[in-house]
Amino acid sequence: MKRYSARQLTSFLRALDDELRDPLDVILIGGSAAALAYQASRTTLDIDTWNAPFDALVQEIDRARERTGLLVPVEHAGVADAPHDFEERLQSLELPGVTKLRLRVPEKHDLALMKTIRGYEHDLETAQEIHARHGLDLDVLLERYTEEMSHVVGDPHTLDLKLLALVERLFGDSGLVIAERRLSRRAE
Repeated sequence: MKRYSARQLTSFLRALDDELRDPLDVILIGGSAAALAYQASRTTLDIDTWNAPFDALVQEIDRARERTGLLVPVEHAGVADAPHDFEERLQSLELPGVTKLRLRVPEKHDLALMKTIRGYEHDLETAQEIHARHGLDLDVLLERYTEEMSHVVGDPHTLDLKLLALVERLFGDSGLVIAERRLSRRAE
């Protein structure tokens, strides 16, 4: 499958913006949010949205694909887990030449947790790159995980292991000790 860079995604979204008649609110998640808002260098397979506004824009998307030669899949993410209050912390994303698409992305800690819960190696690498470029705070990650992610479907032990793997990667052994203590207190 074709992978798309931040530059290509920006070109595609600019072309899509040109095709729109009315403003449109879009919440980008996943790799496209990481690339466009947090300068993650990893390419992505698609543009995933939290909300589903693109469903009614098939013709506009097709014209943007024709104009750019980029066949970027654009879809509402079928499955995505986010901290409970993440929508209150969404960040605006301004892209050059994009005026009708009102783009928002998860705050950096929320996006890192979303990637971590999914838990593939490339998701952890993306979270690591967000941390390297924008600095994640261990206390914020742990608080949001323990306080706002109890709704996530999956084995709680497996989810905890995914979080611990991220914490060790980002904050080393000292961060891992802090995270293990916090998770054990939660279990009591």
